[in-house]
Amino acid sequence: MTRYILLFLILFSFSNGFSIEPIVEQTICKGTVSCEGKGMAGVLVTDGVNFCKTDRNGNYSLKVDPSSAFVYISSPAGYTVPVENSVPQFYKNLSSGNRSGKFNFQLEKNSTDENKHGFIAWADPQIKANEELPLYRDAVADLSDLLKSNKSIPFHAIGCGDIVGDNPSLFDSTKLILSKTGIPFYQSMGNHDMKYYGRSNETAPVVFEKHFGPAYYSFNKGKIHYIVLNDVFYIGRDYFYIGYLPEKQLAWLEKDLSYVPVGSTVVVTFHIPSALDESDIETFKYANISGSMTNKKALYEILKPYNAHLISGHLHYTRNILISPTIYEHIISSVSGAWWQGPYAEDGTPKGYAVFEADGDQISWYFKSIGKTKDHQLRAYPAGANPEQPEYITANVWNWDPQWKVYWYENEQRIGEMEVYSGLDPETVKSFSDKEKLAYKWIVARKNSHMFRARQTSATARISVEAIDRFGNKYRFDL
Repeated sequence: MTRYILLFLILFSFSNGFSIEPIVEQTICKGTVSCEGKGMAGVLVTDGVNFCKTDRNGNYSLKVDPSSAFVYISSPAGYTVPVENSVPQFYKNLSSGNRSGKFNFQLEKNSTDENKHGFIAWADPQIKANEELPLYRDAVADLSDLLKSNKSIPFHAIGCGDIVGDNPSLFDSTKLILSKTGIPFYQSMGNHDMKYYGRSNETAPVVFEKHFGPAYYSFNKGKIHYIVLNDVFYIGRDYFYIGYLPEKQLAWLEKDLSYVPVGSTVVVTFHIPSALDESDIETFKYANISGSMTNKKALYEILKPYNAHLISGHLHYTRNILISPTIYEHIISSVSGAWWQGPYAEDGTPKGYAVFEADGDQISWYFKSIGKTKDHQLRAYPAGANPEQPEYITANVWNWDPQWKVYWYENEQRIGEMEVYSGLDPETVKSFSDKEKLAYKWIVARKNSHMFRARQTSATARISVEAIDRFGNKYRFDL
């Protein structure tokens, strides 16, 4: 009689739209995190969904989600991980036949104090073909020279995406070239790094992850907690995408930050900017759907208890946005400028990268132009040289934010503060005017929000422009 009752209940459940879910066997992943043969206690381990910490002997036991492709650590402050071809080895691949195996991690203790350390934000090299690799080597050589002149503090680099330009066969070449710098590159995925023509977003990161590991993760240096996210969401059609953070990442981020003391400084990197400007934060526009993060406010809410620096790329121009009193976004212009076509990006920012320096939990920064010194932070034009503003002295101060001051001088006397406006950089207009010299005819000079102007009081005076950044550093351009 019992079996007939059971059969009836099963048939009843199906007839009422219920189904019996298959029982998924729980996978447990185990291993050890050690340094110089000694187990490391308290190291955070994750599979991108679940978390645990190593015990006093450095051992961990982690429940692994069926969707997870990696198990990985958040390396603690004072330590780093082995590096292979510029890629930090903080992860292990969960192959389908060995998901419940033993995965061990090695840490390396830093030889110098990292409370003072530096990091590079390296955005959009976007290498499309082998012919562009020599230009990339030049950029890397510039970075290597900078590192040699800053040997007193340890450095690492963060890639802001678009490592290649729809050509994953070049990943290995870019990694090899970057390895010459001797520092680890923590990469994020760009829209030109994803696998196209899959049926869903879940297939998009597979090639990137094969070369660089998980597409979202964290690590620690000194008093700074670093997080890398993937906000390129493939929409399952051709090569199209939107800026969006899935719930899986947001939930992971909340758990990751639960281990970070409230009020700490965190650096969060992703490819597509969270916001383009203040109006983009307030009002959603479909026109911006692939240019900024659609669910940005969810990210801001999670980061509210921290002092957060957001670092993004994607746009091939420079913009700095104060999102809230505790959240600042740095949109980093491209290493490639305008896709390796001349010396500038479309807003007139020179080819280059951002340099950040951490002192405890405080961060300062500047933009480093390739082939130029740190002092190269602006370009100025005399009256009559800018067709858009013929009656004005004008200047492009690419890394400007509202805490900068920009003045003009006549015969070494400061006359006044210049007025910020939105306009074109005349040197960039000239650079992109001859389409025959451009491999990509669609490249043009674009308006930027970091142009300045002033009417000089004496037509015969010697003119200089001075920019003072938020840290009090002074930069000068003499006309």
